[in-house]
Amino acid sequence: MKMRAFVVVLLVAAMAVSSAVAAPPPGKGKPATTPSGHAPGKPPTTGPGCKPQITVVLKGTITGVSGGTLVMTVTQANRWGRAYATAGTGSLTVSTDTKVRRNGLKTPADLAAGDWVLVQARACKADLANSAMPTLVAVRVVAHPAKT
Repeated sequence: MKMRAFVVVLLVAAMAVSSAVAAPPPGKGKPATTPSGHAPGKPPTTGPGCKPQITVVLKGTITGVSGGTLVMTVTQANRWGRAYATAGTGSLTVSTDTKVRRNGLKTPADLAAGDWVLVQARACKADLANSAMPTLVAVRVVAHPAKT
């Protein structure tokens, strides 16, 4: 019985020593972070290269459309767009991947100043911290002509 306990203790000690020896010395092995400050294998949480996980919804009227930029007066927003609603204005980038709908029309060129608009955009959560207002890329734009 004593011999069995001694063998078990010896095996446990051998495994502990082998795992301690197998660990790389400090400064060697996988880096804890990449040069840009995020964990390796994961996208950064803010700035370029981050994976947008938050949907920002803005409602209001279009004040101007030029090229790939949509400028609007924001009257309502969801939780993530409060800073835009407080400021009363928002500037969004409209890309070729943006779905645009306006009474059967489907291109950003069909949008007109004065139209009522609902915009959905994606952003990184860290970019929206502290009431920041990063430039948003619109995913979906639903517009209706202004009432006459």
